[in-house]
Amino acid sequence: MSNMKDVAKLAGVSIATVSNVLSGNKYVSPELREKVLESIDRLQYRPSKIARSLKIKKSFLVGLMVPDITNPYFAEIARGVESVALEHDYQMFLCNSDGEKSREEETLDSFHSHGVDGVINVAPRMEETILAELSNGMPMVILDRHLSIENPLIDVIYTNNFKGSAQLARHFLENGHRRFACIAGPREVPTAVRRLQGFCNELEKSGIGKEEITVYYASFKYEDGYNTMRLIMEQKPRPTAVFAGNDMMAWGAIEAAKERGLRVPEDIAVAGFDNVLYSSLVVP
Repeated sequence: MSNMKDVAKLAGVSIATVSNVLSGNKYVSPELREKVLESIDRLQYRPSKIARSLKIKKSFLVGLMVPDITNPYFAEIARGVESVALEHDYQMFLCNSDGEKSREEETLDSFHSHGVDGVINVAPRMEETILAELSNGMPMVILDRHLSIENPLIDVIYTNNFKGSAQLARHFLENGHRRFACIAGPREVPTAVRRLQGFCNELEKSGIGKEEITVYYASFKYEDGYNTMRLIMEQKPRPTAVFAGNDMMAWGAIEAAKERGLRVPEDIAVAGFDNVLYSSLVVP
């Protein structure tokens, strides 16, 4: 089995030059870099990641925490993170929190004990102060959660849930709907709250009374969308448009409507939020 010394000898360079090419920490001329890479290829040299990690004090692990990996939205995120991580010679360490604060805390502790180089935390539910404390020096990117506390190690990327759901409400209004039902996500989830607020605010701005908007709270799951839609269809008078807090609940709602013999959107309109790939395959 070849080693770094063999690569250096074949390339006609020092071991330090080979090390610099592998780590990327110091400049190496294009000519020497090409010689080293050709020698690595010829010898089929595979550097020890453990040794490399110890030397440059990196684990080459990135932690990803999602609330529910069975949700296609989070699965798409995981696939994208893994793809980019592999391009940079990183491995992804995936954990599922089930949307529970205690699991989130345990997962961040686990990431820290495994020495991950950074964390991507999707839609966390824990309090901001605890989140900042548990980051414990780890660089972190938070998706789908706005933070009011600034932290130099935490970056935030989030969807404008309020604006998106307001646009959806306008679409319903433009299509003549005046009675609405909302299958919102859990009350304690900031994403669910903002989507509901944006939707209801737009309706009320347009003159729709609160008595024309019925709100149901559920988890972000298919079966909750299905079961809640069955309740909605019993309302008198029945809403003509249903806003589901995510696509999975919308799928369940559509299935329940179809079982009742209702046509979507002719008899009752249904819209979700996330635009995951599989939504284009759902046939009302």
